[in-house]
Amino acid sequence: MALSSTLFCDRCGAANRTQAIFCSACGRTLHKSANGTISNTLTGLLVQQHILNKRYCILKQIGKGGFGAVYKATDTQFGNRPLAIKEMSQSNLNPQELREATEAFKHEAYLLASLTHPNLPRIYEQFSDTGRLYLVMDYIEGETVEAYLDKMGGKLPVDKVLTIGIQLASVLEYLHTHHPPIIFRDLKPANVMLTANNHIFLIDFGIARLFKPGQAKDTTALGSLGYAAPEQYGKAQTTPRTDIYSLGVTLHQVLSGNDPADSPFHFAPLQLHGHPLLADLTKLIMQMVEVDSSKRPASVTEVKQKLQHIASLYTVAQTNPLPPTLTRSYQAVSTGASFPGILPPLPTVTPVAPTATRSKQSTLPQPRKNTLFICSGHTSRVTSVAWSPNNSQVASASYDKTVRIWNPTNGSSIHIYRRHSDRVNAIAWSPDSKRVASASDDHTIHVWEVGTKNPLFTFGGHTDKVLAVAWSPDGTRIASAGVDKTVQVWEVATRRVLFIFNGHTDRVTALSWSPDGKYIASASNDRTVQIWEWSRDTNRNFLTSLLFHNRRVNTYRGHTLKVTSVAWSPDGRRIASTGNDKTMQVWDATTNRTNFLHRNALGSMNSVTWSPDSRFLASSGNDKTVQVWDAITRHSTCIYQGHTGYVTSVAWSPDRSRLASGSVDRTLQIWQPL
Repeated sequence: MALSSTLFCDRCGAANRTQAIFCSACGRTLHKSANGTISNTLTGLLVQQHILNKRYCILKQIGKGGFGAVYKATDTQFGNRPLAIKEMSQSNLNPQELREATEAFKHEAYLLASLTHPNLPRIYEQFSDTGRLYLVMDYIEGETVEAYLDKMGGKLPVDKVLTIGIQLASVLEYLHTHHPPIIFRDLKPANVMLTANNHIFLIDFGIARLFKPGQAKDTTALGSLGYAAPEQYGKAQTTPRTDIYSLGVTLHQVLSGNDPADSPFHFAPLQLHGHPLLADLTKLIMQMVEVDSSKRPASVTEVKQKLQHIASLYTVAQTNPLPPTLTRSYQAVSTGASFPGILPPLPTVTPVAPTATRSKQSTLPQPRKNTLFICSGHTSRVTSVAWSPNNSQVASASYDKTVRIWNPTNGSSIHIYRRHSDRVNAIAWSPDSKRVASASDDHTIHVWEVGTKNPLFTFGGHTDKVLAVAWSPDGTRIASAGVDKTVQVWEVATRRVLFIFNGHTDRVTALSWSPDGKYIASASNDRTVQIWEWSRDTNRNFLTSLLFHNRRVNTYRGHTLKVTSVAWSPDGRRIASTGNDKTMQVWDATTNRTNFLHRNALGSMNSVTWSPDSRFLASSGNDKTVQVWDAITRHSTCIYQGHTGYVTSVAWSPDRSRLASGSVDRTLQIWQPL
């Protein structure tokens, strides 16, 4: 059926014959326009369960405005994953305006398709259906900052503003360092989505543009009243400092409660009280909203570093009030900018360090452009890091006999667990994110709730140092291993040992459950990774399980020296391992066939982790770096160099947006894999 001889229903979008009076799909009366055709310009008319483009099942409309409509849908050809579908409005547009709107809509699709950042939605498809344009992208479970601001009475607390501001600065930094730079040009609360975990997404790239060096001014004045910088009104070309202005306006609004549209280009100094650092925040924001762009901060990187600096110190002050007899021992980290760089958030209060100590502190890790937080507080090397499954907390274990819990949205310390009597080597969260299991050189595993001082219970089944611990996917069992060469599986509810594997000939260093909970991979100094099936014969008693220890189903022998870590991919198909032979190896969990081997010429490899979608890997080693790999192309996509010592552990956040890494330099660092 040719488009020119087709009538589209304004309700369901179905195609009909030009002679039709009622829609053949939904029965609605077909209203003809003045020239006798049915309007296909109306939007927001797709009904529940409508199948769009023979693939997307509409669930509900989640937004509508002058731009068009947005629907929540599922992808019937890809596991019914949730998606957002943006529909372009064509109503009340003359031919010239329609051409411009169509160009802007396609521009957004092509621009987003070329970008990858944790604070940007992914784009999957752009298409036309029944005369309308559609854009398919990630569905973000949350609300706009504008809606959240209304719900909170028009103002947000400082710590929330800093969390949002740092993420916005980070994504703008990514856009501005793109080649060529991308200027967003429409930053405002309505274009920022906020999730329940305080993660933000920048949305609506309809008027973003590529920066063109040498261009005197923009050809079109676009932006939102109150948020748009003066140069967006045709005075000059928009530059990265244009986005800095809009970010400043947004921060000013959420802190003051004043709508910038009421008095564009005029901002009263913020009245923030309670901490001296808030004067620095006010000064920064007032500089960002300068009418003269040359007076604004030189780059959004500078803005991000200042916000991180303020956030780290403000958070410490809020969580650890300073006794009058003590002074904090802060050591600034120089970044070469005019403002100090990120200061590691120090969760404890300490006297001013003597000269020798201050000199040692001057070698603290320096932040990189993708560093979010440097969490300092451990007094010895960090041995293990782990994200809570609900994405809200990060745990770190250390040779200092403690486990610390951190808030990944602001880098603050939440809790310190101190009940082990020797080094803590490994940690694991329960699937419900309520408990932590920690393994120690004191021969025990402690299971405890975050916020409590004492363990719920202690497991003492090992006869030597415990080096590894892993919680089963269903939360009912824990596997532990160590210097005694055994892997022990025990029931959490009863503390009863279900199985003991005795197949290794040297200490067991790492463990990983298969996603279905049927198998365990164990890495050892005996140069092997062994796959065990624990689920058969689980009714055996303790003595029987000692006798029947040969439940090996596979042994991987690709390493030539001690194996240091092992990680099962979330899709269950592959296993990754690292070793003192300076390699990271990825192999098929069933056939043992090695499909990816990376050799690090600079030292041993210590840790490996998968992204939640099994698409990427991150590995760490004695070269003081973390490398991110594309598991399909086998290419390195990012190298993180924020640590000053061997990187002992790395973990990916459940929402895929961040990584946490621990090091001999005694820090936990939270960063984005740009």
